[in-house]
Amino acid sequence: MPSWLPVPLRDAAVRTPFLWWAAVGGFLRVLLLPVGISSDTLAVYWRAHLIAFHGEVYADYLVNMGSHLVHAVWLRVAQPFLGPADGLWTHPWWWADPWGLIPQHMTEFLARPDAWRAIALLKLPYALAEVVAGVLLLHVAWNRGATTEGPDRLVRAKRVWVFWMLSPAAIYATLLFARYEAFPVLAIVAALLLAERDRPWAAAIVLGIGITLRTYPIVLVPVFALVLQRGLVRQAAWTAAGLAPFALSMVANRLVAGAFGEVLSAGTSIYGSNWLDWTFAPGPGRGPEGLPLFPAAMLVLGLYLLGRDQGWWGARPVPREHLWRWVVLTHLVMFATTLFSAHYLMWVTPAIALLLARSDVRAVLPLHLVQVAGVFTAAFLLWGGILFTGTLGGLGPTAQRLLPLGPPLRDGQLPADIAWVTATVATLALLVPFLIETLRRDPGAHGVPRPGG
Repeated sequence: MPSWLPVPLRDAAVRTPFLWWAAVGGFLRVLLLPVGISSDTLAVYWRAHLIAFHGEVYADYLVNMGSHLVHAVWLRVAQPFLGPADGLWTHPWWWADPWGLIPQHMTEFLARPDAWRAIALLKLPYALAEVVAGVLLLHVAWNRGATTEGPDRLVRAKRVWVFWMLSPAAIYATLLFARYEAFPVLAIVAALLLAERDRPWAAAIVLGIGITLRTYPIVLVPVFALVLQRGLVRQAAWTAAGLAPFALSMVANRLVAGAFGEVLSAGTSIYGSNWLDWTFAPGPGRGPEGLPLFPAAMLVLGLYLLGRDQGWWGARPVPREHLWRWVVLTHLVMFATTLFSAHYLMWVTPAIALLLARSDVRAVLPLHLVQVAGVFTAAFLLWGGILFTGTLGGLGPTAQRLLPLGPPLRDGQLPADIAWVTATVATLALLVPFLIETLRRDPGAHGVPRPGG
């Protein structure tokens, strides 16, 4: 076996069950690869085809430009097998009336005789990124963090691998709804692995690339900087390195299309409000209503880590080997205090895998399944098949007959709210005991501040 594979996949003494589950996961992915698609996927590739074949960008949507470039490169490779570009890509005109036009848009695409092949090719980079992220997570799970060596280490690693092969959130996001959430997940896991192998500056660049792929990893930059580095100067330098790829992307946006993208739209659209106005209010709405819990929680988290480094409280800084804990806590805080579309749940899957590998928190997997079920149920009750139509896209018109295009209930708001609250409670049931465990296992969290602090 290649040396770059994690030990559980290449050591003849232990690899058999891991390879068996890899085969199960591989079969599942091959089976679903030509099936799931969404209008979101086609819109993303429409923007990418402007870059790949016309040398221009869609100036009204200068977000996640790193991902658009990846899509554009892949289109140049896959185009000979996709048919004429002008016959495949459709301007996302359906945004004007999603409820009325998405079914029409999907029907036109699925009427192509080669739709199944196009679906499989368009999703292939997502599936590859998701599998590589799982392999890197197995590296992380095996190399550090198990409570004991020997059998427990092997059991935990197997638990992580089985979870990743069958993860409902990852499978839905990657193979059914078909979004590129695996790109930033892969970058975050790679950055964590690099940090744990004492390559913090490489971790900064990789995390920065992840921000260009999907903006949300930007919330991890202060966490990485405050845990990995000591002193404000080095922390500021690490932060600058981590933000450099994103800054370069914004400069490129300005030069090519005359706008800064995320910087310009932050707080002015429902998507920008994810960053500046994240709130928790009844129902999965976005906007200024409710309390800005996530920004407040992140401020508290950042001040705690900074205070530990500066000696304001605690006996010494947070240990560098505890970085994974604070990465997990950040993700749990995010999903406990904000509301997202169903496919965004893939973002939390590495945190769940790390809990399975390294934590003694109980019922991690059952609580995660409750979390997933709550979000999926709420999404279906509120939007119905309009959100899930593409999930069975490779089945052609059958997909639209299997799922109602509109909400299944006349008034599904109350049950949807109950489902969202259930998901939030499940997330808090993971967050609170893990926070307690993290503080208990950190000797520096206790004791008087250092002299001069």
